[in-house]
Amino acid sequence: MDPIVPFELSENLWIQSIALYMKDEQTAWVQQTAPRALAYAISLVRDRTIAEDLVQDCYQRLLSRADRYDLRKDGTKLLFKSITNACINWTQRKQPTISFEDLPSQEMPEAASHEGPPEHAIKNELAGAVHQALGKLPVDQRAAMELHVLGYAANEIAGILETTAGNARVLLHRARQQLASELETFLKEV
Repeated sequence: MDPIVPFELSENLWIQSIALYMKDEQTAWVQQTAPRALAYAISLVRDRTIAEDLVQDCYQRLLSRADRYDLRKDGTKLLFKSITNACINWTQRKQPTISFEDLPSQEMPEAASHEGPPEHAIKNELAGAVHQALGKLPVDQRAAMELHVLGYAANEIAGILETTAGNARVLLHRARQQLASELETFLKEV
């Protein structure tokens, strides 16, 4: 099974529209950071279209002030901090909605798969439960968890979320506890 790629840079008009106004080193930086940035925003707002808009706005704000920053050194941290704040602001202004694109796949298993209908149903049920459990987390806990899943350490998460390393670890701990509580029925079966 092919890994899920958040998006292809060449196919996204929004990333191309940003590239029109950039220097070569900025273009390379955007291409390097865009997949993770968009995946992170999607995980926070749960809507790909909204996430693309928010990430594009964050890139444009950051790149308009690129002469003040060293993008290679501080850009990623500033970008993720900006995305976090934009997503939090958006979620506080808007009522949460679920996009059909975000719902777990209901496709039939591939012919080459060794997965039978019961296993496929359980997998879809678990994916739906995880999706719902993540959606119930407070935004700061979900942001900390998503950053952790993306490979960031507690100190880096603290910098992005503008909190202390201890508080970042507390956010991760509470997120894990709430996820475990929400997914308790699935965890007992394992």
